[in-house]
Amino acid sequence: MSVRTVSRQELWDLMKSGNVVVVNVLSRVSYEDMHIPGSISIPFDELENGGWRKLDKSKLIITYCHNSNCGASKRAAELIASHGYKVAAYEGGIKEWYESGMPVEGRLAGNSNAERN
Repeated sequence: MSVRTVSRQELWDLMKSGNVVVVNVLSRVSYEDMHIPGSISIPFDELENGGWRKLDKSKLIITYCHNSNCGASKRAAELIASHGYKVAAYEGGIKEWYESGMPVEGRLAGNSNAERN
């Protein structure tokens, strides 16, 4: 199953519309370190074990992980889509989001020394 991907700008525009649920599929520790504001944490292994049921089927679900090399966002999006949800993957992940100066939340969000690589 193939799912569509969204760019950073498209994700930002969708978030402003309010009709989207953004899901961080990394570990809870990674989410607590840094995440996209307003996103929720459902680690990939939880999604596989029924965590997708927590999602609002009336909204577009957008998954993200660490970066374009990670692959978890796409696998998560495919899993969620297989249950009849509207879904897309933001494959740039938190790395691209943060490096481009977009807002972030979490323990490392206010740390000017947070790694940007």
